Amino acid sequence: MPVRLLLLALGTFAMGTDSMVVAGILGPVSADLGVSVPAAGQLVTVFALGYALLAPVLATLTARWPRRRLLLTALVL
Repeated sequence: MPVRLLLLALGTFAMGTDSMVVAGILGPVSADLGVSVPAAGQLVTVFALGYALLAPVLATLTARWPRRRLLLTALVL
């Protein structure tokens, strides 16, 4: 497998894992915040909605950026 493809796959995996890591630690988060697990689960919903609503906006705003620069900026953030 080419190194570039491997790095792209690793970056995609990291971004996907990062976006759903809260679901795995929902119990400790709810205990720390002093709320029920279903109430803390709304954090995942709010995050997913924000992600879904802002993705097209950010895609439009960054459409003129060179793809390499955009990908590297996204991975750094």
